[in-house]
Amino acid sequence: MKNEDAERSMPAWLGFFMFGIVALLALSGLSTIFVGVITAAQAWEEHAQEHWPTVTARVEKCYLRQSSTRNRDRYYISCQFSYPIGFEQNQANIYSLRVQWPFTGPLQEWIDAHPAGSPIEVRYDPANHKNIVLMPPYMPGKGPHTTNNVKLLIFCAVSFLVLLLVTRVMWPRVVPARTLQQTD
Repeated sequence: MKNEDAERSMPAWLGFFMFGIVALLALSGLSTIFVGVITAAQAWEEHAQEHWPTVTARVEKCYLRQSSTRNRDRYYISCQFSYPIGFEQNQANIYSLRVQWPFTGPLQEWIDAHPAGSPIEVRYDPANHKNIVLMPPYMPGKGPHTTNNVKLLIFCAVSFLVLLLVTRVMWPRVVPARTLQQTD
């Protein structure tokens, strides 16, 4: 009689499948932790920026710049602002996200809406007056990111839980022989 406590032999494809599920589970768990940490850090930073004082800045110059990486041309907004804080005159630069040429429409629209000399509301860091963030209307790709980060965190957490459930359901079980035998 065979030893019924021994593991059942598993087909090779099922072993590879289980290895893949466990690897995806580990990767998904690590991704969830990573996204959670980044979301918390960025939410903390944005929360602190909401309490910075506001000032009306003046657009000194704002234009679309080209940067090349390998064979791809990318474009971004480069803006210089000047603003007074007390008796001190400050200047700061802000840059937008980088996009390819077909997607520069919103960038150019933002530049056209903010010509040189136009006023714009900004928040400045009281500890470092050169550090500013724009108030709405935000430059394309700028502004708060926490809401999108939370959506990504929810997606990562749900995918982790689904993979955990699939792993739990698919995991082979070994049932000891003494629980299968009827007692007389």
